[in-house]
Amino acid sequence: MKQTVSMTIPSDKRYIPLCMDTIAKSLEIAKIEREDALHIAAAARELLFNAVTHAYPKNMTGTIDVDIGFLPHGIRISVHDMGLPFDFEGYMSSQSEGGLKRAREYVDELRFTNLGKRGKAFTIFKAHPVEFADLPFRPYSDLEDESPASLKPASIQIRDFEPGDEEAISRLIYNNYTYSYYKSLFYYPKKILELNETEKIASVVAETKDGKIVGHFALVKVQESNIAEIGVAVVDPDFKGKGIMTSMLGRIEQRAKEMELFAIFGEALMLHPFSQRANLRHGFGESALLLGIVPNTVSLTDPNAVRTKKRSSVLVGYKILSGDSERAVFIPEVYEKLVRQIYENCGLKAVPAKRRVRKKSSLISFELGEYTQTGTLVIDRVCGDFSHTLRHYLHTLYKKHVDMIYADINMMQCSQIDRAIRVLKEEGFVFSGVMFYRKGDDDYLRMQMIGSDNVETRRIVCHSPFCSRLLAFIDEEISSF
Repeated sequence: MKQTVSMTIPSDKRYIPLCMDTIAKSLEIAKIEREDALHIAAAARELLFNAVTHAYPKNMTGTIDVDIGFLPHGIRISVHDMGLPFDFEGYMSSQSEGGLKRAREYVDELRFTNLGKRGKAFTIFKAHPVEFADLPFRPYSDLEDESPASLKPASIQIRDFEPGDEEAISRLIYNNYTYSYYKSLFYYPKKILELNETEKIASVVAETKDGKIVGHFALVKVQESNIAEIGVAVVDPDFKGKGIMTSMLGRIEQRAKEMELFAIFGEALMLHPFSQRANLRHGFGESALLLGIVPNTVSLTDPNAVRTKKRSSVLVGYKILSGDSERAVFIPEVYEKLVRQIYENCGLKAVPAKRRVRKKSSLISFELGEYTQTGTLVIDRVCGDFSHTLRHYLHTLYKKHVDMIYADINMMQCSQIDRAIRVLKEEGFVFSGVMFYRKGDDDYLRMQMIGSDNVETRRIVCHSPFCSRLLAFIDEEISSF
């Protein structure tokens, strides 16, 4: 299936219903939910009516081009004309209550593009998973940053997010990943603003003295725990190598302490050593190697990064902020040396937990990765029915056709952790590491199972000796199957 459906109509109101029928059928094919489909159609109707009514002077004929784009993360509809120039910013800031302002309320984005001699275009976007499995990511041509490469600041200000920064942040993501970044919410300025206002994320930006946003870093709060992931870290390609990332990370850590978080963690891409090295330099302890968690659609513009068409890996590093020095956990015998080393990496000491009263049934749940096509079994209690219950949930994840399955075992609650590991290994799981404060105040041992041939297990870059040791251990477990 082609990515875009295109049609051209005369600037005549009689043709609007024809366009709307095509849009409605496209939304149906993409399996857009009814309420979202109604909003998208209402916004598209406003764009079409505006173009047909106002684009061309009276007694002048013209055409209207309509493109319906199917993207992996939503629907994009563009309406293009060769008509009169238009002051979009002036109109949107005016007291007018026209249709374009109504259109903006129905969708996640309304974008205007002045194409000079090629006319103008209005584009609406509504975020929604589009059910085309083989649909490739393709960049929007109107998001290219045209600022001159020669622009260099005399100083860079690191500051907290302010409303109005959101579009520049989306452009930074694009300039580093085009449209391959798997946390696709960050391509939508409106959602970046919403996430910061609701304190689900805390963004930090780097700004030149001329007001240009050239860097972004964020704390992304983790549900059910008082920790946050540091991520969505990007610097304008023209400003790399100036210490901007380091400066932003310093402010990020300060924000985390102000928020009284227990810990922060980062996922360093294993396509190159740079992010791994940066995390180590800032006191993050290596804790887990997650195979295949990064979708194969992700590609870095950095020419030094390893190129692979498969799903790639990350190295998780934690920085503990709570002041804890000891953690009472059930230490698995089979992984004791590695687990103790991981706790030491993070400035902690693992001490044996006290045995708990046995319950009658196991407690297992599962989570699906919103962007990553992965599933995670969350094992909070292990009892006599563990094998049966585990296989039930495994089959549930198999039906979801996920590429990677992780299993997180509560190290503070599961006294039978060795039994749990034995059963998981029988199902094909191997070691991954430790996830601190993964849920509430509890640490979890993470294991992983490759569910697809599309996972890169060879072209993995390690910076530190411990990373290399961890990778070798995981490779040995995989080869034993």
